Amino acid sequence: MLEHHGSVLRNLFALPFTAAFLGAVLEHDYETHRHLLNVGALCARVATTAGLSSEEAIVLGQAGLFHDVGKLHIRAALLNATHPLSEAEWRIMRAHAPRGQQMLDAQGAHALAAIVRGHHERLDGSGYPDGLRGLAIPWETRLLAVVDAYDAMRSGRPYAAPISHEDALDRLSSASALFDPEAVHALALTLGTHRAPRLKAVAPVS
Repeated sequence: MLEHHGSVLRNLFALPFTAAFLGAVLEHDYETHRHLLNVGALCARVATTAGLSSEEAIVLGQAGLFHDVGKLHIRAALLNATHPLSEAEWRIMRAHAPRGQQMLDAQGAHALAAIVRGHHERLDGSGYPDGLRGLAIPWETRLLAVVDAYDAMRSGRPYAAPISHEDALDRLSSASALFDPEAVHALALTLGTHRAPRLKAVAPVS
């Protein structure tokens, strides 16, 4: 397991555009850059726990590393806004997922692009950009959604203070209408919690 995980991490930064993309994000917004590094590394670990192959774990880790790269097209002041966003501002924010897909597709990274597009989809269909439901959301994307939300809660956001590891897992496991319980379980096992949430089946697409 450790050898498998080490191999995945060694390849996480292997794509030729990695330095350019991450450098641009760092210059644009430090917090987004930090979040990408956290999510990329944790996605690779969770993928290993979930039984994905080395190749699949590398792809998921790289998707985590670039999942918010579309935020390069959003001004930093909006990314760090502490006020309630207007509907127009939310439209701009929600555009980062398809923007990220377009940027990765342009680099020929089509597998990453598909995962990145859907990282804000939710099981009940309330997510974006496509309103996918249940198993219509690919497994890798469901894993990324959980890791993304976990790191956002742990690190805090401009409008919300950070919360504890236990509280973040509790919120994720309580939101089974939104987040895949198996993905939450894989995250909990990866982080070594003794309170891994009980698994529930994901509803099929209606």
